[in-house]
Amino acid sequence: MRYDSPLFQSALELFAHAIEHFNRGDEKDRKFVILHLANAVELILKDFLLDLGESIYRNPKETVNIWEAIRKLQEKESKEEKIIIPSTNKIEILIDERNALQHRYGFPNEITTIFHMDNTYNFLKEFLRENYGLEIDEVIKDFFPEEEFASFQLRRKISTENELDKLIKLAKIHPVGALLSAFAYLESQLLEIRDIIMENSRSQGLLEENREVLRDIRFLTMKLMRFEYLPKLMRIYEIPVTEEVEEMLFKLRDIKNSVSQGREQITQKEAKELIEFIKSIEPKVKELKEKVKMDPNLILNSEKIRRRTI
Repeated sequence: MRYDSPLFQSALELFAHAIEHFNRGDEKDRKFVILHLANAVELILKDFLLDLGESIYRNPKETVNIWEAIRKLQEKESKEEKIIIPSTNKIEILIDERNALQHRYGFPNEITTIFHMDNTYNFLKEFLRENYGLEIDEVIKDFFPEEEFASFQLRRKISTENELDKLIKLAKIHPVGALLSAFAYLESQLLEIRDIIMENSRSQGLLEENREVLRDIRFLTMKLMRFEYLPKLMRIYEIPVTEEVEEMLFKLRDIKNSVSQGREQITQKEAKELIEFIKSIEPKVKELKEKVKMDPNLILNSEKIRRRTI
C-alpha cells in the first residue's frame, strides 16, 4: 500500500466525510453517509486490485464495478494469495441501499444509517488490517480532526443493556431496523472476542507460521463471528449454556441472514422477542469476553491449532 495512492486517499477521504455527516445526525446527512460509505468501499477494493498488479478497467473508458472488483479479488484468493474480504453480505446490503437512494427520493432512517456505518467501519478495520497491515483508527486521523473521530466513536458505540432496552422500544416503530441494530450489537461483542484472540496470535508469532497454521487461525476467526458458534465457545470456557439458548442462536443466525437480505419480514412482536433474547445472553457474552482475555490460548488449543515448533 502507498499512502500516495489516489484511490486509497479518496477512499479514506470519503469514509472521513461519511463520519462527519454521521456526527451531524441530520436527516439529509444520513443520505450522504450511505453514499460516501459505499463509494469508500468500492475505491478501497479497486486500490487493492492495483496493489496486486490487476487492472481496474473494464474497457478504456470504464472501470469495473464493486462486484467485479470483489470477483477479481476472490479469484486471486483462489490462487493461494492471502486476501481477506470480510462481510461481503453486508457490503451487498450497503450497495443496494446506495442504489436505492440514487434512484428515488428519500432518506434512510437513523437505525439504518447506524447499521451501515457500523458494518463499514468493521469492514475497513478488518480489510486494512489483514490486507494492508494498517489500523483504521490510526489511519483515519490523517483525514480529519481527531475530535471528529472521538465523537464518532461515542455515537456508534453500543455498550450497555440500556441500549438494548431502547431497541426493544424502537421495535414497535421500526422492527427490522431495531433487530438489525441488535444483531450489530451482538456482532460487535463477538468482534471484540475475536480481536483478543487475534492479538494474542500475533504476539506469539502464530500468524507468521506456515500456511497450514495461518489457514486454521483464519477459519477459527471466521467461526468466531457466527452466532451458532457461541455455545461451543462458552463450553470451552466452562460457561453453562442450555439447549434452548443453543437452539435460539441457530435460529438467530437464520433470521439474521433472511432479514439482512430482505427475504423475511419481521413483526413487532418477533423483533421484540429476539432483542430480549439477545439481552438475556449479554451477561454470558461479557463473562466469555473476560475469560478469553485471561486465557486466549484455550480456544486455540481446543481447536488444535499448534505451532510447528511445539
